[in-house]
Amino acid sequence: TPILMKNKFLILAGCAMLWACSQPKPEPGGAPAEVKPAPIEIGDAQLIEISKQSLNALRDGNIDAYAANFADNAKFYWNYLDSLVGKPAIVDYWKERRTKVLDTLIITNEVWIALKANEAPAPTVPAGNWVFSWTLVTARYNSTGKEMTQWIHQTSHFDASGKVDFIAQYLDRVPIQAAMKK
Repeated sequence: TPILMKNKFLILAGCAMLWACSQPKPEPGGAPAEVKPAPIEIGDAQLIEISKQSLNALRDGNIDAYAANFADNAKFYWNYLDSLVGKPAIVDYWKERRTKVLDTLIITNEVWIALKANEAPAPTVPAGNWVFSWTLVTARYNSTGKEMTQWIHQTSHFDASGKVDFIAQYLDRVPIQAAMKK
């Protein structure tokens, strides 16, 4: 049956050649195929500058400037499942935190990236413009004078009007609680 196998191979090879020759060739100068954008691409660097200005205002205790680019319906989440909903709630929280709890904030070793999600990366994650930051933060607490230093990661989503409508901050509560303990 080697002859039978050889015949099957020749028939398959002949069919493949006929199929290849029967495919239409692209027309020179014809319209190029539509290119679909990548699901995620590098975003607008201007959004990084807006985010840096906001963080610097928080560092300086200027909460009105910190929240100036927040949407009225902004949501602020922490990784430990606490959250604030609405710009007024976010402003009130940070005004109290910066005046009564935190004496100083020192922010160093900043890493920033802006990304544009052309399609939603997950069912609960919207498409659009995002800014991601990693910062080394040292905070001194009013009640104890103690300092805490840790890396904090933050993600911010910008709505269609260019306002921040979602912030998630990832940090470790243990060093914060230790620094606040008398």
